[in-house]
Amino acid sequence: MSVSNLFSFKDEKPVPDPVHEYPDSLRDGKVPLVIDNGTCQCRAGWASAEKPLLTFKNITAKQRGKKESDLQIGNDISNIEVVRWILRTQFDRNLVTLYDVQEQIFDYIFTHLGINTQGKVDHPIVLTEPVCNPNYCRQQMSELLFECYHVPQVAYGIDALFSLYNNKPETESMNSLIMDCGYQTTHILPVLNGRFNPVNARRMNLGGVHVDSFLMRLLQLKYPGHLAAITLSRAEELVRDHAYIAADYSDNLQHWLDGDYFENNVHKIQLPYTNVSGGSQLTPDQQRERREQQIRRLKEVNAKRRLEKLETEEERLRQLMSVQELLVDGDEDTFTKALYNVGFKTAEELQDTVNKLTVSIQRAKAKILGVELPPEEPQEVKEPVFDLLDIPDEMLGPEQQAAKKRQRILKSAREGRLKAQALQRAKRQKEMEEERRLEVKRQSDFQGWLSEVRNKRQKILEARTSRRQRKTDMAKRGTYASQQRMKIISQLAQSVKASKKEDTFGQNDADWDVYKSINTEMNTSDSEAEEEKLEELETMLREHDPDFQRELDFGGLPGGEFDIADYYRLYLAVERVRAPEVLFQPSMIGVEQAGIVETADFVLKKYEAATQNSLVQNVFITGGNAWLPGFKERLEKDLRQIRPFQSTFNVSVAANPSLDSWLGARKWALSPLLSSCSITREEYEEMGEGYLKEHFASNKFIPTPVLVQKT
Repeated sequence: MSVSNLFSFKDEKPVPDPVHEYPDSLRDGKVPLVIDNGTCQCRAGWASAEKPLLTFKNITAKQRGKKESDLQIGNDISNIEVVRWILRTQFDRNLVTLYDVQEQIFDYIFTHLGINTQGKVDHPIVLTEPVCNPNYCRQQMSELLFECYHVPQVAYGIDALFSLYNNKPETESMNSLIMDCGYQTTHILPVLNGRFNPVNARRMNLGGVHVDSFLMRLLQLKYPGHLAAITLSRAEELVRDHAYIAADYSDNLQHWLDGDYFENNVHKIQLPYTNVSGGSQLTPDQQRERREQQIRRLKEVNAKRRLEKLETEEERLRQLMSVQELLVDGDEDTFTKALYNVGFKTAEELQDTVNKLTVSIQRAKAKILGVELPPEEPQEVKEPVFDLLDIPDEMLGPEQQAAKKRQRILKSAREGRLKAQALQRAKRQKEMEEERRLEVKRQSDFQGWLSEVRNKRQKILEARTSRRQRKTDMAKRGTYASQQRMKIISQLAQSVKASKKEDTFGQNDADWDVYKSINTEMNTSDSEAEEEKLEELETMLREHDPDFQRELDFGGLPGGEFDIADYYRLYLAVERVRAPEVLFQPSMIGVEQAGIVETADFVLKKYEAATQNSLVQNVFITGGNAWLPGFKERLEKDLRQIRPFQSTFNVSVAANPSLDSWLGARKWALSPLLSSCSITREEYEEMGEGYLKEHFASNKFIPTPVLVQKT
C-alpha cells in the first residue's frame, strides 16, 4: 500500500467566536458593516478590515425536548450530527423565509462584533441577497433591520456579482456569463454592459450539499458496517479534499477499471479505531485467564438457559399428565374438555407430545448432570391396571368395552414412553462414548481433534444452509425443487382422478415420504438437538482454539489474516469523480433538471449570436464548488462542444470563490456608490414594499403590482 494514498479524517471542530472589541474609531466613523449572508456560511466584518471577523455556519441549534435550553449558533455548535440537536436555517433553498432565525443570526453577528450601542446598530449595512429575491422577502429583511436594529441605511447586492467585481475591476461596463455554484442552488447569470439581466437568468436546484449528500450515500452503501461513521460533515471534507471533476467522465470511468490506475489514484481514508490486539498491555497468561473467564461465563449462561427450559418442560409435562389421568378415571367428557383446553384434538396427539417432552427432559437432565441417568418415569398418581385387554369383546358389556379402549390407549402410551426413554438412554450413551473418544484424541492428536471438531461444525452449518436454501427454492416458481414439487402434486391429482375413488392419500406409511417431499416447511427449521450440538462444538473451539472467536467476529477469516486497520478503511476510488458529476448530470441523483452546461447553453441561446460571443469571452465561475479541481477544464471542454466551430471563449475562476463575495462587497462599501445606492429609513417608509436602489451588483427592482378593485 502506498503511504501517499493513505489519509485520515481531520474532523476539525469549530472554535467558538470571541466577542471582538468595538473601538471608538469604528463607532464614531460609522464604518460600514459587510454581511455575506450565504446559505452555507455567513461572513461578517467591518469594511475597514482586510477579511471578515466572523465566518460561521448559517444555522442554529437547540436541544431537543428542552424548552428553556440555550440556543447555539454557528461555531458554538461543536457537532451538528448530534441527534439531540434541532437544527434550523433561515433559508428555503436560497431564499430567506424564517426571519425569526435570521434575527437570531443578526443578534449573534452584532454581539460578537462587540456592538454595544443601546437599542440600535448605528452603521450602514451592506448585505447580500439571493438572485431575483422577491419583494416580499426584501421587505421583511428591511423591516427587520430598520425596525428591530434601527440601522441608518442598508444596501443589497448579489454575492456572485460582488465576486465578479472583486476579480474584474471593469465590471461596470463588461459583458459576462457568471456560473454561481452555491450550496443549495446553482445560477447562470448573464451580465450585459455591467448590469445583471434577470429575464434570461436560470437557477438549478442543485448545489454543494447535493454533492456532499450523494457522496455520503455512495459510501454508506459501499460500507454499511460504518454507516454511523460516514456523516455529512465528513462527506463534505472528502469532497473538499479528495473529489475532482473529470474532463471526460465516461473516459475516466474506464480508467478506474484498470488495476494499476486504481492503485495509483485510490485514496484510502482511515477511520478512527482502537487496535485492541496491538495496544493490549496484557501478558499471555492474563489473556488466557480472560478467555477462560469468558468461556466460564458462556457455560454458566447456557446452563442457566437449560435449567429454565427444563423447568418449563417439566411443568408442561405435569399439566399433560394430569389430563391423561382423567382418562384413567373414566370421566370421558371431562377428559375431552381438558384435552381441548390444552390444545389437542385426540388422545394420540396428547400422547405424542408427552413422549416428546419426556425425551427432551431426559436429554436435558443428562446434559446438565453430564452423566448417564438411571431409568426414570414420570410419576403417576395411580398405577394403571390393564386387566380388560386379555378379555374378548364378546364377553364385555358396553361400559367395559369403553374401559378396555381406554386401557389400550394408556398401555400404548406407556409402552411408547418407555421405548422413547430407552432410545434416549442409548443415544446418550453413544454421545458420551463419542465425547470420551474426542477427549482422548484431543490429548493425543490436538490438530486432528481440532480439524474433526471444525468439520462437524461445518457440516451442521452446511446442512442448515441447505435446508434454508431448499425452502427458498420451493417458494420460487422457476427453481428445480419447485418444479419437482408441482410435478408430484399433479401426478397425485391425476392418479386420484383416474381411479374415480375417494382420496385415500395418507393412509399408508409410504405416503409420508411423498408428503415430506412436497411440504415446503418440512425439515426447514433448526432442531433443538442440532442447536445444542452446534453450541457444544463452538464452546469447545472457544475453549481450545484462540483463533475461533476472532473468526466469528470478523467473517470467518483464518486466524492471523484479518487486518483490523484495513477493516476501518474507506477506499475512495470512482466516488471521487462520481459525486461532483451530479452538477453536470443531475439525473444521477434523480433530479429532473438540465446540467450546468446545458443550462448555460439554454441561456446563451436567448441572445443573438454576437451577444452570445461577447458573453462567453468572460465566463466566470464562483461559489464554493468552484474549488473543485478540474472544474475550469471540464467547462472549457463542454463549451467547446456547444459553441460554433472555431469560436473563441474564455473561462476564469474567482481567486477565492468562497470569500470573494465578501471582499467584493467590502470593496463596493468603501466606494462612493454606497451612499447613493443605499436605502435610508425615510425611503424605506416612503417607497413601500421591497424597495431597492439599483446598482451594477444588485437585482433589478420591479415594483409589486397594485391590485385595483373594479367598482
